[in-house]
Amino acid sequence: MKICVVSDSHGNRDILNQIYNANPNCNIYLLLGDSELPEEYIYPFISVKGNCDYFLDYPIYRIIQTPSGNIYCEHGHIHGKGNISLLEKYNCKVYLYGHTHVHKLERVKDYYFVNPGSVERPRDSSNGTYLIIDCNQETGFNFMFKEL
Repeated sequence: MKICVVSDSHGNRDILNQIYNANPNCNIYLLLGDSELPEEYIYPFISVKGNCDYFLDYPIYRIIQTPSGNIYCEHGHIHGKGNISLLEKYNCKVYLYGHTHVHKLERVKDYYFVNPGSVERPRDSSNGTYLIIDCNQETGFNFMFKEL
């Protein structure tokens, strides 16, 4: 199973289309909030609610089931990273979050905390990043950042 993960597109529909077209073989397309766009404009991405998605009716979090284990997805402005008790509560191995506009991968004990970065307004030294996750039972999670 392959998952394409983006965050913080801030109204840029073109960049979402570009990422989708560059990765047509993914099974799931996730947007970790702050799209500032209704779901018909971000399709095929599914989203969680970011702090800038004021009038959009996205869920605060989603749990994605994969062959490697469950993934907890939220924007990151509510719980923030490092909350192992949240992952234990929902039986998840990965916490995906956005909000900071900085791509990052950290492993704490048996848990991963991963931010794909921002595709529209990066705050790191990149031109914008997103994430591809390859999940399977044999090898677990494989995280690959892609730069725009």
